[in-house]
Amino acid sequence: MEGNLKIDISETNRGKEQIIIDRKFKYNFSKLKKDNTKIYRCTEYKTLNKCKSFIILNDNKEDLNYESSHNHPGNEINTSKSLIKHKIKDEIKKSLIPSDIKSKRIYDKISQEIGYICPEYKTIKTQITRYKNKQLFPNVKTFDKVPNESEYYKTIRAKLFMENKHIFADGTFLIAPTNSYQVFITRTYVTELNCFYTISISILKNKEQTTYEILFNEIKKNIIKYNANINFSEKIFHCDFEKGISNAIINDKKNKLCYKEVKDHNILNTYYKAISNLCFINIEYIPDIFNKIKNTCKRYESTCSQFLNFLDYFEKTFLNIYNIKYWNYYNNINHITNNASESYNSYLKNLFIKKPSFYKLIYTIQFEESKSYYNYRMRIKGIWRKKSRISERVDEINILVEYIKIWKPN
Repeated sequence: MEGNLKIDISETNRGKEQIIIDRKFKYNFSKLKKDNTKIYRCTEYKTLNKCKSFIILNDNKEDLNYESSHNHPGNEINTSKSLIKHKIKDEIKKSLIPSDIKSKRIYDKISQEIGYICPEYKTIKTQITRYKNKQLFPNVKTFDKVPNESEYYKTIRAKLFMENKHIFADGTFLIAPTNSYQVFITRTYVTELNCFYTISISILKNKEQTTYEILFNEIKKNIIKYNANINFSEKIFHCDFEKGISNAIINDKKNKLCYKEVKDHNILNTYYKAISNLCFINIEYIPDIFNKIKNTCKRYESTCSQFLNFLDYFEKTFLNIYNIKYWNYYNNINHITNNASESYNSYLKNLFIKKPSFYKLIYTIQFEESKSYYNYRMRIKGIWRKKSRISERVDEINILVEYIKIWKPN
C-alpha cells in the first residue's frame, strides 16, 4: 500500500465504475471480496501487456492494498479524457432538463481544473451528445401516444386549490408540443401573501367542452386524493369568457365598423362605453339599463345598424345564454382581469426558442412549478417576506363601486 495516491472515480463506456490513479492509470472493477472490499485491475490486464497491477479499496474508496508495478507507461491524455467525460455525464444525470445542458460550458470549467493535459472538446463531443440523447425519452409524435400515467406528471397542488377562492385559468398555444393543441394553466391568488401560484398545468389536444370536463374531473380526483372527506367550497373561476372575445373587440372588422358608427355621436358613444361597464353594475339594474340603451339606439337605426347588431349579439349571449353573475364583478372588484395567467404564459413562452418536444416541456414546467411552490412555502412560513400590496387602479374602481352601493336615488 502506498501513500499520497490521487484516486478519481470515473466510469467505462458501458457505465461501470472505473478508478483512475494519479491521473495516469485506469482500473476496472474485477471482484467483490467477502469483506465487501473491491478489487480493481489495471485496464491493460486483458491486453497483450497482461499488466499485473491492482488496487483494493473499501467502501470509502480508501486503498487497502496497491500493487503499483506496471509494465507499460501511464497515459495522462487517455485518463483525463475518461475523467472529463464522466464529470460531464454526471452533470447531465443531475439535470432536470438534460437537453438544455451546455456540455461545452461544463467542459471549459472542468478543463481548467485538469490543466494542460485535458483533451480537446471535439474528441469527446460525439460521445457526450450520444449520452445526452440516451437520457431523453423519444419524442411523442401523436397525442394518442402520450402515456396515461408517468413519473413526469405532477398532481395538482390540491392544498392551494382548496384554501383559496379565486382560480385563474388560461391556455397558451405558443409552447404546446406539435402533437397537442394547447397548454392549459390554472393559478390561484393567495390573499395573505399577495402572490399568484400555479396549481395545475395540463396539455390538451383541443379546446372542446368535453376536454375541459375531463380536465376538471381529473382535478377533482386529485383533490380527493389529497383529502377524501373534503367538501368543495365555491370557487370564483377567472378565464376568457368566450372564445376569442378579446380579439373580437380589437380585430374583428364588424366591431371596427360598429365603433366607427358611434365614435362621433355623443349619445351613442356614451352608450357604447356603457356596455363595457355593465360588469361593474349591480345585477338588478343591468336589464333595465340595457333596454334603455337599445331602445334609444333604435331611434338612430339608420346610422348605427352595426352597433344594433352588436347589441342583439350581446343580449343573446351575455343576458340570455349565460347567467349574468358569471361575468359580473359588482361584488368581486379585486380581480377584474386574467392578467395573472396571461403574464405567466408569456413568461413560459420566453423559456423556449421554438416549440418544445413533449418531454422537454414536461421537464421545464415541472421545474417551474416546483420553484413556484417553493416560493409559496418560504413565504407562508415567514422565512421570506410577504409582498406588500401596491395601490392600483382597481382600488379607485372599488371605491366608486362601494359609493354606488350606498347611494340611493331619490
